[in-house]
Amino acid sequence: MQKINSLLLLGPTGAGKTPLGRELERRGFLNKRVLHFDFGENLRKVASGLLPFAEEERILVQNILKEGRLLKEEEFYLAEKALETFLTINHYQAEDLLVLNGLPRNLTQAKKVDSLLEINYIVYLKIDLPTLKLRLSLDPAGDRRGREDDREELIAYKLSWFNKETLPLLAYYQEKKKPIFTLEVFEKDTEIDLYTKLCQCLED
Repeated sequence: MQKINSLLLLGPTGAGKTPLGRELERRGFLNKRVLHFDFGENLRKVASGLLPFAEEERILVQNILKEGRLLKEEEFYLAEKALETFLTINHYQAEDLLVLNGLPRNLTQAKKVDSLLEINYIVYLKIDLPTLKLRLSLDPAGDRRGREDDREELIAYKLSWFNKETLPLLAYYQEKKKPIFTLEVFEKDTEIDLYTKLCQCLED
């Protein structure tokens, strides 16, 4: 697969990655057509049989989702296949910008993704625990309805996990001299607010 220009969204569950990714796809960014690859959503499609994966792969993804874990190293081919399928279905062109949401999630995955993609920009959605709890209860972007994993006892755990496993990616990409845009997220921020903040970062 040729190196694909991409923008990585980083932030804990509930910070607004998916609403922002959808808004970037709707509006475009940097005068480019945007394709928003929501890795979690694509895994759920695999598990539901909505993407052309083999039956044993579908069952494996179902188990991974049920266990709520990351892909093991020997399972990472599933991520690559999901991405290739997504790009084919959405008629990816070399001049498009791919927005990554949910992949990579840690340093091991980041090194694997480097062999597939050129991550040109990182957008970090920064949020603290009290604001995250309020945001999930308010659901300003309307994308959390019916989410069983938004129970209060899981929110602190997920933020702690993000800080331990995913946040080190900022230092990793900083060392690679990649531009990092930090957006301060507040409880009532909608996808339009986040998009506006990102555009303002580019102007500063």
